Amino acid sequence: MSIRNFEDLIRAVTGLSPVPVAVAGGADSRVIASLKKGHELGFIGKCFLAGQKEHIMRIILESGDDPALYEVLTASSDSDMSMEAVKAVKDYGAEILVKGSVKSKAYIKAILDSETGIRASSVLSNLSLFEMPSLSSFLAITDNAILINPDLGEKAAVIRNTSPLWKALGVEPVRVAALAAVETVDPKMQSTVDAAALAVMSAKGQFPGFIVEGPLGYDAAISEECAAAKKLEHSEVCGRPDMILSPNLETANALGKSYKFHGNAVWGGLVFGAAVPAVLNSRSDHDSNRLNSMAMARAISEGRALGEAT
Repeated sequence: MSIRNFEDLIRAVTGLSPVPVAVAGGADSRVIASLKKGHELGFIGKCFLAGQKEHIMRIILESGDDPALYEVLTASSDSDMSMEAVKAVKDYGAEILVKGSVKSKAYIKAILDSETGIRASSVLSNLSLFEMPSLSSFLAITDNAILINPDLGEKAAVIRNTSPLWKALGVEPVRVAALAAVETVDPKMQSTVDAAALAVMSAKGQFPGFIVEGPLGYDAAISEECAAAKKLEHSEVCGRPDMILSPNLETANALGKSYKFHGNAVWGGLVFGAAVPAVLNSRSDHDSNRLNSMAMARAISEGRALGEAT
């Protein structure tokens, strides 16, 4: 049975064995609040927080969480804090990486560092997972934070990068709408050319576990009625996509923000393509969204552990 909302996801990870977490920029009350909740639910273990010790310890004490569950890795700049957190993945076995009060650029750079980083894929990409009252299950958007204008190869990698999440959620096949402005291929619109190529690749079995269709306008992708009006009634994706593959960052970012502000969405987000799932919430995100992201990461971590065991 697939997991269709965050309540079910958090229920699924509650009680799993606690795993260590590394945080870049731990002096953040919202991050500490989400870690405390993870401790209470049982799926978050020892936390390695990179930053200024005095400030971090004050926030932990104010939160009411147990200071013994934390270890501070002293660092000052965004770059150093990000590098220390990434280092904790290698040195202390942290299974989840979290962005705290550091800039995204420094965080991503530390993950990608050729000598000390934890890059595991040719492409690093971001995905946001949304739950909205208007939909019966999750809807994901990618890439809305890292790849500005991905080419065909990068789009293919973005799709494959997300596989651990869908396996953790029990979703198969994963229905992917390769977005464009229209449903016909126009050589002057690269998004339509790429989407059509991805659909052909999918039909040839190059994305195991996924069904990719495109090019699809957003209305056809999200509405069976609109799809039928455009004579796409035989589509396996239209009206029930699990993931929207956007043609560029601007489209994905705008869609995600519209869900948050107009769709009453709750969400979580992760970076894929690193050795461990990496949380990439905005510094303004509520602690509940951070908890959702860590629950996504913990589910992926469990799936990986089970895969290694077999």
